[in-house]
Amino acid sequence: MQPIAMIAAALAATATPLPAFAETHPTFSAEDATPDRFSVEVLGEGDEDVILIPGLLSPRSVWEGQVDTLLASGARVHLVQVDGFGDTDPGKNAEGPVLPFLVSDIAKYIETNGLGTARIVGHSMGGFTALNLALDKPWLVEEIMIVDSLPFFSVLMGMETPEAAEGMAAGMRDMMVAQASMDLPAPDCDAPSMQAQSMAVTKAAQCKVDAYTASADLAVGGNLMYDIMTTDLRPRLAELEVPVTMLYPIAEPLSAEMAAGIYPVQYEGTPDITFVPVEGARHFIMLDQPDQMNAALLAFLADD
Repeated sequence: MQPIAMIAAALAATATPLPAFAETHPTFSAEDATPDRFSVEVLGEGDEDVILIPGLLSPRSVWEGQVDTLLASGARVHLVQVDGFGDTDPGKNAEGPVLPFLVSDIAKYIETNGLGTARIVGHSMGGFTALNLALDKPWLVEEIMIVDSLPFFSVLMGMETPEAAEGMAAGMRDMMVAQASMDLPAPDCDAPSMQAQSMAVTKAAQCKVDAYTASADLAVGGNLMYDIMTTDLRPRLAELEVPVTMLYPIAEPLSAEMAAGIYPVQYEGTPDITFVPVEGARHFIMLDQPDQMNAALLAFLADD
């Protein structure tokens, strides 16, 4: 698979339900906020609020390798899960646009819970959501970390404008909606899908990616995919008022040189951005290289 096709295939994602967190960490619920588009599990009682947003089709447990590191740093961790992912009911996400309501709901969550400003970490679709929030309501965001996402996803498919991407985006949405009603084969950890292989290096990570996809409502995924493919944030990047840390993966067939010709170019004009290449990882950096992911998080938290 060629590098651009690999990244394009890679906007999907994640699995194991959250009880694993709840069994090992004390939790409390944010009773004052009732988001319409997602649920939140809150871990720890630190002074630094960190909101983690998974990628497309991903449950919150994609971050399980980062939780202990964040808690040990003194953070209070807010684990978001979009309704419809992680084997949950899609609720209001079942039809129509999802992304704008997801962004506004996260803003409402921060305001209602009196978090002041929060650090936002987002993978793929979650990174795109964080970028939207930082542009729309910078007073709620201290800084953001984007894990392998772009300000205009459709550029990877050769589309330069949302209008040009609309037809393909609608087709992908409709295909995923149709697949949601099909009986798809169960994932096989001994034979990961080509999609999973394009998004993760290790066999264990590939197995998780397939399980994540199997547990997600593909109609919700299709609605979000359409929103992302037809939203171009590049013209607004110069407006960003918060620091951005951008992690991107390097693993065959995507070389360091190829990656350097994609990510910095697409984020051109961003006032305050730090690029962190991660060797030995594909789209799911946190699964392929958890130690590098955690080191980047600690640096992110230490940045005042």
